[in-house]
Amino acid sequence: MDFHIGNKIITRNSSPYLVAEIGLNHNANLEIGKRTIEKAKESGAHAVKFQTYRTEEFIDAKNPDVKFLFDIFKQYELDETFHREFQKTALDLGLDFFSTPLCDSAVDLLSSLNVPVYKIASGDIVNLSLLNKVINTGKPIIVSTGAALPEEVIRAISKFQDEKVEVCLLHCVSMYPTPLDKVNLQSIPYYLDTTDFVVGFSDHSDGTLASSLAIGFGAVVIEKHFTLDRNLEGPDHAISMDPVSFRKLADDTKQSYQMRGVYGKNTHPEETSGWFYGRRSLYKQKQSVISLRPALHTKDNTVLNSWDLEKVGDPSLLPEGPIRLAPKRD
Repeated sequence: MDFHIGNKIITRNSSPYLVAEIGLNHNANLEIGKRTIEKAKESGAHAVKFQTYRTEEFIDAKNPDVKFLFDIFKQYELDETFHREFQKTALDLGLDFFSTPLCDSAVDLLSSLNVPVYKIASGDIVNLSLLNKVINTGKPIIVSTGAALPEEVIRAISKFQDEKVEVCLLHCVSMYPTPLDKVNLQSIPYYLDTTDFVVGFSDHSDGTLASSLAIGFGAVVIEKHFTLDRNLEGPDHAISMDPVSFRKLADDTKQSYQMRGVYGKNTHPEETSGWFYGRRSLYKQKQSVISLRPALHTKDNTVLNSWDLEKVGDPSLLPEGPIRLAPKRD
C-alpha cells in the first residue's frame, strides 16, 4: 500500500523522506520556531513536525506524580496562531507541515489546518479513542511503535487494516538516546514481511548510523528530533540533531539509498565484462585437466568452461591447451 502526503506518493522503494521532529523545540517562541523550520529546510528535511495539544486534555493536572510533566507541556503549548504561522513558514519553504495530536481538540485544530497527514505518538498506539478520532479524518497516519508490546502493535495493525487506513508504520525505540544494542533494526523487515504498509524509522539514537542502516533494511521515512541549537533551554534540545548533524543525516541516508539496490541477486554488466580475466576455462596440461585464466569460452563458445568437467571425456586423447568440444559429425 502506497502512502500519500499531500501530492507526494511514498512507496516501499522511495528515496528517504526525512521528517525534522521539532516537537517542543520551538520553545513557544515564534521567531525560534520559524528559524528552526528554515534551518530544517536548509539541512535537507522534507517535512517538519510539531506536537499539538491542550495540556489539561491529556495530563491529569491534579496528580502530583506528573506535575513536572504537566508543567513542561504547559510551558510549550501552542495556540492556533502559532500553528498557522509555523504552517505558513513551512509551506512557503516547500516543506510539508504536520503534527502529533495528543488530544481530541488537537485533532480538530489540525483538521481545520487541513494537514496532509497525522502522526500518532508511540504512547498513543494503545489509545483507542484518539486513534478513532484520527481515523475518522480520513487522512493518512504515521504511527510510531516505541514501547508497545508485540500484541499491541498487531492489534493496532489489525484495526488499521479493518478500517482500510493508509498507514506508515515507524519502528521506534522509546529510549533517549537509544543505545546501539537496543536499536533492533530487524523490526523493519519484520513489519515489511507481516504488513503491506510503508515502513519507516523514528530514530532516537545518536548520530546517523542507525538511520543509514535502516534505509538498507527497507525504511523509507526517517524521523529525527531537530533543534536550532542543542544548547537552548528545553526538554528535548540536547537529544536532538542540530542543522550540521541533520545535513549529515540527509547526505548519509541519500548514499544509503543509492547502496540499497533491489531485492535478489543482481549482476551488473560491468561485472560480467570482466569474466574473460576473472573466470576460467578448462585446459589440458600434461596429463591433467585444470581450470585456467583467461576464460576463453567467453569469446569462443567451443571452449569448455570450468563447470563443464563432465564433458571432457578421456583426457589422454586431448591435445595440450584449451579443451574444446568435439566437432559434431554429419
